[in-house]
Amino acid sequence: MAVKLALFGGSFDPPHLGHLAFAQFALRALAPDRFVWLPAGRPWQKPDQVMAPGEHRVAMIEALIRGEPRFTVDDRELHRRGPSFTADTLREFRRENPGAELMFLIGQDQYERLSTWYQVETVVDLATLVVVPRAGEPVVTPPGLPAHRLQVLGLPDTPVSSTAVRSLAAQGRDICPMVGAEVASYIASHHLYEKK
Repeated sequence: MAVKLALFGGSFDPPHLGHLAFAQFALRALAPDRFVWLPAGRPWQKPDQVMAPGEHRVAMIEALIRGEPRFTVDDRELHRRGPSFTADTLREFRRENPGAELMFLIGQDQYERLSTWYQVETVVDLATLVVVPRAGEPVVTPPGLPAHRLQVLGLPDTPVSSTAVRSLAAQGRDICPMVGAEVASYIASHHLYEKK
């Protein structure tokens, strides 16, 4: 049987309990042999987006997933020069794990924009896309993409976003219920997301 490798990509700026709930749900639903969190380098579709430095995002993911040995963090995209492309990352994982079944986990908003991705044909050729739909909304495959390379995970709604966490942190409000105690402490001690 082929090794199953689940890859969870995103900015994780910051990672929050909604991300963790998704990952834990995927562990149960997909039963991968390895589950890898992939913090994005420089997102090519958002060249002006200012993110917390990569080392902070990695440290926050590590704090969030502590205690779950099946989770690992891979920071390869943070060391890549120039824009970060999912197609390149998947090619690297394919070379390193010949014969493995690759599953790439994304949110519905990313999936709906998939036809605009760089070398999207490579992405859908190398990995099964695992999509988490927004509550109550159907998942529609973008034109020109094969629907057979899609798996939908019906995760219970978790109304939390990184944007909301950053906003509350900038206001000095309590973000612990959204990110957990360890990540909240890390954000406070490193003065992340504070108003300049």
